[in-house]
Amino acid sequence: MVRKSVMLKTDNNYFAYENIGEFHSDDEWIHPVRVIDSYELIFVLSGTVHLFEEGKRYDLYPNECILLEPGKQHGGYRISNGLTTFYWLHFRTDCAMPFKTFVDADFYELKYLLKKLLHMSKTPVYNTDSLDAASFLIFTELQNLTSSKSGNSFANKVAEYIRMKINKNVSVSSVAKHFKYSPDYISKLFKKEFGVCMKEYISSERMKYAKELLLTTNLS
Repeated sequence: MVRKSVMLKTDNNYFAYENIGEFHSDDEWIHPVRVIDSYELIFVLSGTVHLFEEGKRYDLYPNECILLEPGKQHGGYRISNGLTTFYWLHFRTDCAMPFKTFVDADFYELKYLLKKLLHMSKTPVYNTDSLDAASFLIFTELQNLTSSKSGNSFANKVAEYIRMKINKNVSVSSVAKHFKYSPDYISKLFKKEFGVCMKEYISSERMKYAKELLLTTNLS
């Protein structure tokens, strides 16, 4: 029987954690073909993962993820070579799924939450309710990232450009120059869509980029 320990606010849905892990291979590797009765989220950290589900093929690269559905046959359709690493998370729910595959430059929070849940799963002090809540938070983060793709398509392009150039000397004026608009106009459009001025958004993205370096490198 599936536990209903974590409830959504609007409906009588359930969300239950099963298990999580980090896969690592330096050799040739291919995902086994199988059918399971839970959802599986795969978030690629390095290498390329080649998967199929019910005959449809997917190629996943670093910072991309896929949601494999229960009761559907999935597996690898091609061997991955070299270093391949990814987080995998199994869970059960009757919530509506917001996506099939997803890629976004703003992946720091998602990667941090997966790493945190993996740590919690190996620490006895955390009970099953805590693991349910932590995995549901990952699901919520994915919902938020997916919904942020909707709305004003131009504003989303601006935000994506900023995230792509955040390791450079990006500024409001450089973004405006790239899109051939005045800084005032593009800033007003951005704030109307996201509720935050572009200068603050750039600062926030710089901070996330710094956190990402601290999380994934040996930099001080």
